[in-house]
Amino acid sequence: MPITFQFNIKEKLAISAILTVLYLIPASIEWAQYEQFDLGIVARSLPIWLVCFYVGPFWLFYALQKIGLVARLSVVPQGVAFVALMFAGATLVYHLHQLFFPDYQFAWPERLLSAFLWGVFIFAMTHLYLLYGRYVNEKRLRKEAQWADLTSRLNPHFLFNSLNTISALIHQSPDQADDVLHKLADILRYSVDQQSRSVSLEQELAVCQTYLSIEQARFGDNLQVDWQLEEGLATENYQVPPLLLQPLIENVMKHVKRRPILLRIGITKEQSQAQEQLVFTVEDNGQGFKTSVLEGKSSQGQGLNLVNQRVGLVGGALLLTNSTPSRSPSNQAPEPGGAVCTITLPI
Repeated sequence: MPITFQFNIKEKLAISAILTVLYLIPASIEWAQYEQFDLGIVARSLPIWLVCFYVGPFWLFYALQKIGLVARLSVVPQGVAFVALMFAGATLVYHLHQLFFPDYQFAWPERLLSAFLWGVFIFAMTHLYLLYGRYVNEKRLRKEAQWADLTSRLNPHFLFNSLNTISALIHQSPDQADDVLHKLADILRYSVDQQSRSVSLEQELAVCQTYLSIEQARFGDNLQVDWQLEEGLATENYQVPPLLLQPLIENVMKHVKRRPILLRIGITKEQSQAQEQLVFTVEDNGQGFKTSVLEGKSSQGQGLNLVNQRVGLVGGALLLTNSTPSRSPSNQAPEPGGAVCTITLPI
């Protein structure tokens, strides 16, 4: 399938400038060989070359593509058509120069060779540029599709457990069941509608809190959450990948068998190598990760894999997993010891 020339205003100006430079480089070398530089000759010759041979044929070919005369041709016939336009332009250069400079010589073999060399070069360079643009665009579209896929995934176990919770609350506490149902709808809407590559940290935390409120209705007093946000952290000013923490929190709900479940979520801002970064920590009081998972010898599971993929699409971001020994709760705050997930996200 042939590539049609499509350029915006900036690209058109840049291409015209490059084509002008392609003429000026060999022309200036030729002018330097003159014993006496004649500005009048240059003033008459320069626009003829630019309009008829360098810039003109390119934009004439562009116009012919726009009206469909050469757009249906494959690449090779298009290249032949472009070289033919260059040869016609070279012939026009010869005849116009004859009007001003009767002794000017530009034989047809020389015109054909110039048209072929310059035509193939300009046509090939243009196609390489367009192919690179198509590659960059397709890469961007693939990444956007990957983001859309990653942000639309919710663990079916969460949906199943949430519906079970709502079912159990319908007769006991209809108002609470209605509240949980609305919060579940909010999370599903966020997951399905979220198409951007980043959201505000404030919005992401609100979704996590909504998710935890559903789990709180399910576990009751058997779920204790300790939020540790750095004091003065302006969450509305920072952008993070959507659904970054939710899979990690869901892992805790799924894998921690101890009761009560102690969940600690920490967010701090740190300075590292002249770059600020957000550090997220999700810690629980379970048994921790298996050694094989920490050493990368076995699969991490869906939740960690999802976060790894989301983090992998953000340059410089990092997900670390660790396990800490269980600690006895202090009098002030619960001290989880078990699985620890740390995400470092450049600001």
